[in-house]
Amino acid sequence: MTKLKKTAAVLSLAATAVLSPCTLNHDTLFFSAPKALAKGQGDFICEEQMHGKTYVVARTTVKASPEKVFHILSDYDHAEKVFPQVKHCKLVADKGASKLISHQIAPSGVPGTYEYVLEVKESAPNALEWHRISGDFKQVEGYWKLEPADGGHATNVTYASFVDGGLFIPQMLIRRQCKIDMAGVLNTLKMTAESGSSVQIANRPAHPADHVQ
Repeated sequence: MTKLKKTAAVLSLAATAVLSPCTLNHDTLFFSAPKALAKGQGDFICEEQMHGKTYVVARTTVKASPEKVFHILSDYDHAEKVFPQVKHCKLVADKGASKLISHQIAPSGVPGTYEYVLEVKESAPNALEWHRISGDFKQVEGYWKLEPADGGHATNVTYASFVDGGLFIPQMLIRRQCKIDMAGVLNTLKMTAESGSSVQIANRPAHPADHVQ
């Protein structure tokens, strides 16, 4: 039954992979982000070669400190309350700067869910890197890079992802789906971080210094 669900999800992904406007610029493919994301200057999603793999890379500027953005991203047990594609996220092992996180995700427009465990390496408050340990897909890798801007009151955010679905899921379809969902993730991150309300961080409120000034 599980194999049948995965097959249906792949077929649906192929059926819904409608071509989106894009422009070829040298070796980088730029993707037109949704209007909600595209309103900000400098927001874009592209494909970049890293370590012999084609990553989807999204960038934006968030009007909040790197500390606040990092807290939101590393609040694993509450990720499903922030990011709509995350249906379940749980810290399963804490080794200090290295953590094991179980995920259940539901890509937008695709029936069914996918589950995997990632090892996440934290470099607070400037970066998170991850790779797949077990579960669905052959490889899941990526990182968040958070660079201070505007005297520390804003953050230049880079979000990179590489997913290898194996023989039965073409890379072109995976990258197109990543572009769609990563745009939504960045938009949600911006709205959450730039709101004036406190953000729950692992059952504790964010530090007042992390609030937008």
